[in-house]
Amino acid sequence: MFSRISKVTKQKVSATVSPDRLRQALELTDNENVSEVIDQALEALVERELERRWLEGHADGPGDDLPGQVAVNLAHLPWDEEANR
Repeated sequence: MFSRISKVTKQKVSATVSPDRLRQALELTDNENVSEVIDQALEALVERELERRWLEGHADGPGDDLPGQVAVNLAHLPWDEEANR
């Protein structure tokens, strides 16, 4: 999904992030490379914002070009079984 990121020229930045959120992102992506995880997060944010703007521009009602309802399948997510007891 995010493989095209590795070929892009990079820019060094400094950021202050929540240590807990960063740890969780690294664990969920099974990745130790903070830059890669931040690249993935930025790509997801851009995609979400572009989709939101597209849908906002088509807000006059459902049409044939709008996507239908998408069923969400969360079965593959790494749930913490201990927390659910």
